Amino acid sequence: MKKFNEIVDKVITRLGTSNDSEICTAILAAFKLIFIPFATMADKKSSKEQKQYALTRDFLTEGVALMGYLGITKAVKNNLTAPICAKYYKGKALDLVRQNKLDINSEDFKVLVNIDKAAIKNHAMNEFLDEGVKNYTKNQEAHIKALEGIISKFSNIQNPKDLYLNTKKTISHVCVCVLALTLIPYITNKLIYVLSKVKSQDDKPKIDTSIPKQTTLKPYSMQQYIGSLKMQGGLNVFSR
Repeated sequence: MKKFNEIVDKVITRLGTSNDSEICTAILAAFKLIFIPFATMADKKSSKEQKQYALTRDFLTEGVALMGYLGITKAVKNNLTAPICAKYYKGKALDLVRQNKLDINSEDFKVLVNIDKAAIKNHAMNEFLDEGVKNYTKNQEAHIKALEGIISKFSNIQNPKDLYLNTKKTISHVCVCVLALTLIPYITNKLIYVLSKVKSQDDKPKIDTSIPKQTTLKPYSMQQYIGSLKMQGGLNVFSR
């Protein structure tokens, strides 16, 4: 029972902190990919051609959506979240300098400007690792501790964990909206266009374009032709 409770706790914690938009939209796309075709086939008022088009479009749309949400969104989050967080701390450092709250030559300014991107990500995701396991080096850990010390001095700076998770979710929301409004419809329409072209080529009557075999007939001379007419009495008109 204790083991079961630990598993449930980990699942709830992960879903609670990683409830990005693409998780929900991917589940919805998978559901529609399975059940909408069944609903289309059950429609007795539609013709065979209408059902075939609807099935093709539904399958392609939800298939492209599923791959886009799980693949493209994940890649964008992994490559942009940490750099955006690092830029956030750099911007905060410059703001503090302009407000005369931080010296540009101080160690705190250097920490904020040169924050390790990997350290931010590893620190934010470290709670999901097994107890006693750390996913970052000693230098990264020291950098995070220095950053947390600076944050404690200023109330308007987010801590690295919250900043990383909030940024990741924001990127997820933006990616899902962009994919749903632009890329998914575009790719679906292109695929349908290609499939319709292939189908129209298959429906065309096939023309035999093979080269005919060489004839085995021998040349027929004029003398042979006249001789055959004489034998049939066909040249009597010329003898009158």
